[in-house]
Amino acid sequence: MKTVKKLIKTFCLAITFLMVGTAANAATVVVGDVNGDGSITMSDANAVVNYFLATTKPSDFNKAAGDVNGDGSITMSDANMIVNMFLSGNTGDPANGHEYVDLGISVKWATCNVGADNPWDYGDYFAWGDTEPKSDYSWSTYKWWVDSYDDIQTKYNADDKKKTLDPDDDAATASWHGEWRMPTYEEQKALRDSCYWEWATNYNEKGVSGFIVYKVKSDEDMGKKKGKDSSITTEAAYSFSDTHIFLPATGYRYDTTLLYSSVSGHYWAASRDEGDPRNAWFLYFGMDDVRDFRNTRDVGRCVRPVLP
Repeated sequence: MKTVKKLIKTFCLAITFLMVGTAANAATVVVGDVNGDGSITMSDANAVVNYFLATTKPSDFNKAAGDVNGDGSITMSDANMIVNMFLSGNTGDPANGHEYVDLGISVKWATCNVGADNPWDYGDYFAWGDTEPKSDYSWSTYKWWVDSYDDIQTKYNADDKKKTLDPDDDAATASWHGEWRMPTYEEQKALRDSCYWEWATNYNEKGVSGFIVYKVKSDEDMGKKKGKDSSITTEAAYSFSDTHIFLPATGYRYDTTLLYSSVSGHYWAASRDEGDPRNAWFLYFGMDDVRDFRNTRDVGRCVRPVLP
């Protein structure tokens, strides 16, 4: 009888130890750090590829860390997201399957545009206040159009005094859900003035041009811009290993035509122009210039979401 009791006690202790150990291991899982070495690198992406191709079998820990998009399986999409995390310096868990970077400013910035799978993809274009891309970007197809350019739009005008897009009219919120939204004018201005901008003619060897926006290493670098023909330098060199996002030079869509892609970037803010309700704010950049602009709401521009 004593022997049986002793065996039962030993069994219970073993189960308790196993449960505690399992809970401890689960608590240490970091999404993207598949091999558990404390950092997110290309090795983690390679491990996911091997799991997907069934050349190696993942443990429960590997599965939890490798399912980056949270869909319950390990696929090439997860490997691609880990590559993007490595390139951007992102160490945060994806929000609703979308990665973000903390650049040390008021909001966290997504690593991709709405409608894009990679940081270098343009993604979709939206008229301001529209939540779906379309083939024709003009006043005649605009959601809040009246019947004349001189008329006040039916929403976000001087009468309703709405200065910022409602969630239902926010392309980022409509597409990505959760807390994702379009940045305000002030948040885009903080991105422009508080980070270090460097033009890239061939980002990550993908044949795409645009600005790399780095988290600054020194306050002296805040707002500095190294354009295509600029000679601006900083005390510390910046590279892919530093925290950053990439904004491709998307151009914009007017009527049925894509204009100035690879030359300039156009990214909507959620804020309308208080002086002229027909216009809204957007972040503009050329090869040697970054600034805030206002233009008509019917034009198709890209959206880079943010998180609070």
